[in-house]
Formats: sequence, C-alpha cells, structure tokens
Amino acid sequence: MTFKEFLSLVKSDIDLKKHWFLKNDTSFNKNIRVWLEPGTIAVVVYRFGHWTRHVRVPVIKQLLRLIYIMGKSVVVLGFGIYIPSAFKMGKGFAIHNFSGIFIPPTTAGDNLFVFQNVTIGHLRGQGGRPPKIGNNVFLGAGAKILGDVKIGNNVVVGANSLVMNDVPDGCTVVGVPARVVSKETTWIQEKLDGVGDHW
Repeated sequence: MTFKEFLSLVKSDIDLKKHWFLKNDTSFNKNIRVWLEPGTIAVVVYRFGHWTRHVRVPVIKQLLRLIYIMGKSVVVLGFGIYIPSAFKMGKGFAIHNFSGIFIPPTTAGDNLFVFQNVTIGHLRGQGGRPPKIGNNVFLGAGAKILGDVKIGNNVVVGANSLVMNDVPDGCTVVGVPARVVSKETTWIQEKLDGVGDHW
C-alpha cells in the first residue's frame, strides 16, 4: 500500500461518513465536525497503522509504528475502540459512535458501518478464526458477531443481535441468536449511489 492509497482510503471513509450521517448538515461546520468525532479519529488511526505495515525502510517504519502505537493508545483508552492494524478493510469504513467497539485482525469488504458496543470476535475451539464480512454491512449498536462465520453483502445486523452462523447476502438479521427477518436490503446499494458527489 502506498501513501497515496492510504490517503484515498481515508478520503473514502470521510466521504461515506459525511454522506450517511452528516448529509442533512448543510453548514460548513460539517467538514470540521466529521474530523473531530471519535469514530473518525479511530478509523484514521487504524488506516495509518495499516499503511505503516507496508513501509519498507526499517528505521522510518519503526518511527511511524511508534506514532501509530501512541495514536492507538489514545483511541483505545480514550474512546474504547480497538481496531488492530492487521485488520483488512476495503474502502468506506464509518464508525458512527464510540465506546466498546472491538474488531479483530479479520477481513471486510467495502462500506462497513459500525455503531457503539459492537464486538467481532472468534470463539474458542475454532482455531481462532474470526468472522469475515462482505460489502455494505451495517452492524447495529451492541451487535456481536462471533466465530468462524461469513457475513454476506448488503447485510444489516440489528442492535444487540448475536450472530454465530453465516448470514446470506441481502438479509436483515435480529435477535439472540440472530435470525433472518427480511431479505429486502437492496436499499443499501441504492443509498450508496452518489457517495463522493459532494467532494
């Protein structure tokens, strides 16, 4: 990953957050506000940390990693958000709120929305394999996704739901354990149309 690619990913993250959560704010302040939110800071620190893993000059890499570690400490201790730099995320990553968010070194596609108190983790006895997440996925407040499961594309996981089985494309799941309650999530892709138009 190049530095230019890092900046492009951050731009996609900011763009997504502004499009979904600050779209009705027409004031200039939204361009400042979006950078001051804990969720945004956490995402930028994660992106920076992920980029530093690809720096090839050892001395510079160690200095950048030190900066990342300090930033990550602030995010974990101050905001309660843990995202390791080994997490592999596509473009478009938005954390709407903060506190109690844990994401392991796993993979996710484009456009991941995370709300407060979300946990993505592995289960003992499954070899430590964490969930894999598709494109255009919403994780509601308090959602838990545990074990070696696959979350498909265009999926909504309702608030406080517990997912321990695969979720197919285009579904909304809710409950403990989570069950499919709808197969009508085409609106996600439709609402994503136009992301980036305001840049």
